[in-house]
Amino acid sequence: MEKVTTSMERAKKRVSQLKKFYSHLSVYILINLFLLGIKAYFLGLFENSTGENANLTAWINWNMLSTPIIWGIFLVVHATKVFSHPLVEKWEKGQIQKLLEKEENDIST
Repeated sequence: MEKVTTSMERAKKRVSQLKKFYSHLSVYILINLFLLGIKAYFLGLFENSTGENANLTAWINWNMLSTPIIWGIFLVVHATKVFSHPLVEKWEKGQIQKLLEKEENDIST
């Protein structure tokens, strides 16, 4: 037997999803501000260096840029999952209804 969810259960689930997303967003912002601060403070020590320190500078620059970009992609995926859910569900229901109607028409003809 299928469990019937109440409006209260759906609302609690939705609030939980939003809370998780906003927590994810907050951590993303804080960590990336921290990384930006580290870069601004420590990278100045290596700016005019050559040789090994130049490689270190390039490595730090790459890591400081790749972290927010890659993590940002996952954040966008998370946001899409959380915020487009009602739209996706409505589209899915519409497609199911269309297919059912087409199947009924094919059977009746």
